[in-house]
Amino acid sequence: MSKHPAVPSHYPGVWQRTLLRIPASARSARQATTNDTKTRVYWLQAAHCHADLRIPAGRPDFSGVTQLADCTDEQLEWLACQKGFAGITQVQKDQCIWHRKVDFQPASGKRDIGHMQFSRDELIETGVEADYMEHWQRLPESIGPNWVLQLAEEDGQPPARPAWVLVCGAYFMYVRPRLGQLPPAQNLASLIQAVQPNSERLLSWLDFEISFGRRQGETPWKIEHSTLPFREGQIAFQTGMLVPAWNKLVVEHGSGRVWRQMEGEML
Repeated sequence: MSKHPAVPSHYPGVWQRTLLRIPASARSARQATTNDTKTRVYWLQAAHCHADLRIPAGRPDFSGVTQLADCTDEQLEWLACQKGFAGITQVQKDQCIWHRKVDFQPASGKRDIGHMQFSRDELIETGVEADYMEHWQRLPESIGPNWVLQLAEEDGQPPARPAWVLVCGAYFMYVRPRLGQLPPAQNLASLIQAVQPNSERLLSWLDFEISFGRRQGETPWKIEHSTLPFREGQIAFQTGMLVPAWNKLVVEHGSGRVWRQMEGEML
């Protein structure tokens, strides 16, 4: 549970990024300003916890791929360029701090702090310790009850790796990080290039799922976007599979998994 207060009431929901602007470096007049409108970015913010998914443009075709071991070298190289993280959000006046508990990319040692300017369902975020600007739009159906589950048991044992389910309104994110921590590096691509890991180790580094979709609608709990492309179109949970039990526990019928409610109440 977070040691920080809940975020203000205008934060919760799913925010989709519409623009990333990285200004030209003051040290290099030749470096042009970078505007990114093609990376698919979703930030789900509950009362305390957050999850963030960033899928770059230019994704290769993953047709026929059912697991990481099926991927070509080109596909694996592209997967390493994705971003995403989850953790606890702290708000101090007009600044937001994302404390990352798990991160698809290696730890950079830098803090993630933004200066936030809200206008109803629109937001402009400006970097405090990094030079960037992001424009965000809140998805209308994300306004509503929000809650978070953390995996507590798997077949009667502590889980081999953590997992979380975050819900805001009609949307959800499922987060299941890799086993173990990555060595510090500028990014995952440079780490792979420097270490030249064997196939088994490389696949373990890339085995990090952040999936986003709708829990309501025509196909509830359908995964729409994921760091594991072969998960897209699959159903994260069958309707009625997650059943509140006792002492803040939620039983996932048919899976052997038990979840604990970290915040909010399931609706």
